[in-house]
Amino acid sequence: MIGVIYLLLSLAAIMFWLFEPSGCFSGSCSGYAQLDYLLDRPWWLWGAVFYAMAGAICLPLPKNRVTGAILAAGALFHAGLIWYGYTVAGSMCPVCWKFVTMGALLAAFYWILSDRRPLWASYVSAGPARALAVIAVALLLINPQGQIQAGGQAAESPKAVPLKTAQTKRAPEVAEAAECFFPVSTPDGTQVCLDMRQRPALFFAVWCPHCPEALKEVTKLDPEKRPYIVVTYLRDGEAEKARDKLAENGLAGEAYYLAQSPPPEAQGVPTLAWWEDGGLKCVEGAEAIAEKLNVPGLLGSAEIPNPPDAGARNAELAASMINGTVVQPGEVFSFNRAVGPRTVSRGFVEGRSVVENVYGEIEVVPDVGGGVCRTSTALLLAVQDAGMEMVEHHSHSLPVSYAEPGKDAAVAWPYWDLEFRNTAAKPVKIVVVSEDGKLRIELWLQ
Repeated sequence: MIGVIYLLLSLAAIMFWLFEPSGCFSGSCSGYAQLDYLLDRPWWLWGAVFYAMAGAICLPLPKNRVTGAILAAGALFHAGLIWYGYTVAGSMCPVCWKFVTMGALLAAFYWILSDRRPLWASYVSAGPARALAVIAVALLLINPQGQIQAGGQAAESPKAVPLKTAQTKRAPEVAEAAECFFPVSTPDGTQVCLDMRQRPALFFAVWCPHCPEALKEVTKLDPEKRPYIVVTYLRDGEAEKARDKLAENGLAGEAYYLAQSPPPEAQGVPTLAWWEDGGLKCVEGAEAIAEKLNVPGLLGSAEIPNPPDAGARNAELAASMINGTVVQPGEVFSFNRAVGPRTVSRGFVEGRSVVENVYGEIEVVPDVGGGVCRTSTALLLAVQDAGMEMVEHHSHSLPVSYAEPGKDAAVAWPYWDLEFRNTAAKPVKIVVVSEDGKLRIELWLQ
């Protein structure tokens, strides 16, 4: 009975190979772990040969230690492959682990169950078992890369075809058909060729546990600087899931393309590919991809409350005046120079400011531009978080509600200023976000 089950497993492996010749159904093995082939032979056929051989030696021969050792070694080897794929890819093929479980149980039952069977049954079943073993070996030899598809037709490799530009938010640069070495398609089936001489391409898989990190790095780039997004190692239904995957990682509405597999130069996902010096270059992993794309790095940030009052309007106006400012290495940024005079003609309104009256007393009085200090305080905290050098800084004489004593920044045109020096080796960009009653300032390394 054990031998018959091995033969059925061999037939199942051949059937799975017919429908998925290039790797496992989940993509875990064939994608990131790169376990599609051994000696240029697909694993499905290696498995079919082993199971057929196991059935051929189990059926005609009485129970013996050599056969038991072979069955156990095969089960352990398969389990090792599954474990390696899981540690690398972070996921496990549901078909593969069922095969390895069945193999382990059969190897165990071979030792446990008694060897009771009619002598004639061994000889009758031995012939088909050997025939299946010969067929499996023949398939392994004549079709080393699994190019025979179901129905007996050979699978054609992608070829360059006359192309038309896809109707997407950002149309790709389309290379001439004669130069197209890697065609892709859009979600609606339009065939295009991405010209990676003009822009790199990021390849990711929906099932890949490491790809979200790379996608989130892409969100830090301006839209015109982002690479092509290509979904690869596709399984059933993943072309539709890709849109949700992009949205989950901050790329909602981003154009993307489909490819069954990445270029041969790519060894896994996520991978960034670009054309350089007459050939295709690749890097893998979110960190390497971010470095190659020159993704800005967050140096420091701070967030303070900005309740909806007249002061909030002044704070947001001042924030808009410094938002997007790029400070070069060694340059000193001046808040007063960037914001300028706080006057009604420039859009500022009457808020409240901490001032010293003619009697030398400190009091809070109505003042055009009152509330601007919220913006300067958020900038101060972001600069301190980034560890940069403060050149000029003043604190209020009275406590403020949006910062602890000594951690606020009082500014007054044209006297009190907030200045810091960019001590980084690269330019730093000031990014301001005002929403939900909060003011947030970020410093990004360009």
